[in-house]
Amino acid sequence: LDVEDNVINFYYTVRTDIIYTVNYLEQGTNKVLAEAKVVTGKTFGTQVTETAKDITGYTPVETSATITLAASGNEINFYYTANTVAYTVNYLEKDTNKVLAEAKNATGTFGTQVTETAKDITGYTPVETSATITLAASGNEINFYYTANTVAYTVNYLEKDTNKVLAEAKNATGTFGTQVTETAKDITGYTPVETSATITLAMEGNVITFYYTANTVEYTVNYLEQETNKVLAEAKTGTGTFGTDVTEDAIDIIGYSKVDPTTVTITLDVEDNVINFYYTVRTDIAYTVNYLEKDTGKV
Repeated sequence: LDVEDNVINFYYTVRTDIIYTVNYLEQGTNKVLAEAKVVTGKTFGTQVTETAKDITGYTPVETSATITLAASGNEINFYYTANTVAYTVNYLEKDTNKVLAEAKNATGTFGTQVTETAKDITGYTPVETSATITLAASGNEINFYYTANTVAYTVNYLEKDTNKVLAEAKNATGTFGTQVTETAKDITGYTPVETSATITLAMEGNVITFYYTANTVEYTVNYLEQETNKVLAEAKTGTGTFGTDVTEDAIDIIGYSKVDPTTVTITLDVEDNVINFYYTVRTDIAYTVNYLEKDTGKV
């Protein structure tokens, strides 16, 4: 040691091996949203600035942050909030993708789950009654598929104006929303007003009604000698409406007596409409023989 200026100097160099970490966390939960960024070889006491990285579905609370590097424990935490995203619920016919109802548009929080229930659609049954998706940043869709119900329909066969049932109704089934075509059935003695009909099947009340008019048919009245069937007078030919009654009376024929019944009623069929009246030859006929003088008529 000297009298003065006794000094010892220690010299240091600033550390350049400082490490810092950048974390990307969900605000409120500290859920890690992206792998942390670790930076090495930095100088102690200097400032570093980092920018929040883009993370799908999230928005950073702060877009940048600056710290002064300490010897240790250097962290930058970026906090993010989940975005509100849109999703769509579609209601479609299975296999055809026909739109059955207006789509539902809604929103939810990115990364969360949303559950939707299939809506009621007249005439259709959903394949699945509910569905759950986890909301992504875009393209969020829930598709409910439906199959058309099987529904009943009836075909009636009625007389026009009277609604009289002419044949047993036909009961059948078809697919809701589709068209069915039926043909009028043949009914003896009647002609259909329309020969075919088409309806689009609803959920209920599906009825096809065919109306018919009765045909005009012929009938014959014969006047015959009993036992021999000898024709005694020209037959009468008439017409009438199928299914109705006609009544005829036996005519007078000289020299013959009517055999009961003298009045006959028949219900007109499609064919073979015949009324036969029978007669017997009269046996009460008288005759006179006169004996007279020629030219004078004297008895």
